[in-house]
Amino acid sequence: GDYVVIRKQNSASDGDYVVALYEGLNNLKELVIDNGRYILRSCNEDKERYGDIYPEEIQIQGVAVCVAHRLKKML
Repeated sequence: GDYVVIRKQNSASDGDYVVALYEGLNNLKELVIDNGRYILRSCNEDKERYGDIYPEEIQIQGVAVCVAHRLKKML
């Protein structure tokens, strides 16, 4: 239910939240760079279902710059 604002760009830094193309699908993940190796780390609490991805190559589509939460009506 959240909205994420993405800045379109093809590079990112360690710790950025990125939209990365992996196996033909875009994924919103945290980018971790460990000794030159890329890890796409899930931000979802269900780590078993949404585990880390260790791509050989990475194609960055953009970087998240803002998250907006939908407001709930108060009764």
